[in-house]
Amino acid sequence: MDFEELLQLLEIDAPSEFVYFEQFAELVEHEEDISADAIAQLAADTDSDSLSELVDAYFEDMLNFVPDEETEVYTLIQTIGTTLAGLAGSGGDGDDESAHLFAEELVKFRNWYLFEGRVRCTDRAEGEETEMSVYEALTNVRLQNLDGGDFTYDFTDALDYTLDEYVMSLTSLLEDDYGNGDDEDEEDYHDPDDE
Repeated sequence: MDFEELLQLLEIDAPSEFVYFEQFAELVEHEEDISADAIAQLAADTDSDSLSELVDAYFEDMLNFVPDEETEVYTLIQTIGTTLAGLAGSGGDGDDESAHLFAEELVKFRNWYLFEGRVRCTDRAEGEETEMSVYEALTNVRLQNLDGGDFTYDFTDALDYTLDEYVMSLTSLLEDDYGNGDDEDEEDYHDPDDE
């Protein structure tokens, strides 16, 4: 899928309109191949703060459906999300190099999430075991929470994911987590010892 087809998929005319959670979910969950170049072009012309926030929101939502006992896959997904959010926050706004790093990491994640990562799901009532993607398993957990199904999930075979190391601005990551330090309340603060 090229850039123009990607815009059509997301139902937008320009990257500046790529601002909604549902659009990012469509980008991640669409099962057709999307080229890294198309994603990079989208990311390069998207506001970096907005893109980072979309990544954070998507991964936070995803983590809500990881079974409690699956701490390793929870940690893995959390780390992938942090990496992607950091790459998104350091790119965008026309930064082609950072946009390509983000796109390559997102393509790698999509391949693992939709196709390569395998999860064993067991229906406790029927005793049947099926194999599915990480995406399908987390979707099933979400549905199970609604309809009360009784399934167990084993993510052991999905833990094979290589995380590349990236050098990112520590300042931008801290600002994302703690604000930029320009707290209005700071102006009102005075040290009682000065009185």
